Amino acid sequence: MFYPKHPKTLKNKAETKRRLIQAVGEIIKEDGFENLKISTVARKAEVDRKLIYRYFGNLNYLIEAYITENDYWLIFTENMKERIAKNKYAHSQDLISDVLQNQFKFFSSEKNMQRLILWELSADSPVMRSIHNVRESVGQQFLELTDDHFQGSSVNFRAVSALLVGGIYYTVLHTIFNGGSFSDIDIRSEQGQQEMLKAIDQIVEWAYKEAGLDR
Repeated sequence: MFYPKHPKTLKNKAETKRRLIQAVGEIIKEDGFENLKISTVARKAEVDRKLIYRYFGNLNYLIEAYITENDYWLIFTENMKERIAKNKYAHSQDLISDVLQNQFKFFSSEKNMQRLILWELSADSPVMRSIHNVRESVGQQFLELTDDHFQGSSVNFRAVSALLVGGIYYTVLHTIFNGGSFSDIDIRSEQGQQEMLKAIDQIVEWAYKEAGLDR
């Protein structure tokens, strides 16, 4: 006979999972991804290390759960879908510009996201490959919205967007970790950030206009 779990048990499980995910974030912030270990996460969360295996299977799945909650592209997917459904954008140009500008603002302010990308670039990690594939799938959904405009033109907007996304990552990381300016722009300043946001919008606009001129 099946007996449902006591509500308190379910609550404790949810609380424990939340504490473990938060512990991962705290360790990343303090010591980086390289120092994530079963023992250190369990100690930080103040729970038995066996619960990591019970609730997540292994450390990699726990890290993946944390990243899923904190990666820009995964966080904003549902938000953007809702805004599209409510016709918040006149056309795909506005949507793409908004997505990329928000990525810049998010990545500039989120230290753990910066560490995540650094780890992704430097580590041979199955977890990071899995997250990258999910992120690519999300990005593909947005890029498909641009297909009608760029079809038959000389503009490869996927290449344009790749340079923009990569440029955002590199510019922020270079400035944050090496200090100083990049191309004489201090993106840590309000003025520098506004100039970067303006440039993102201009590049997207130029691409759309160029595709229109091809017709």
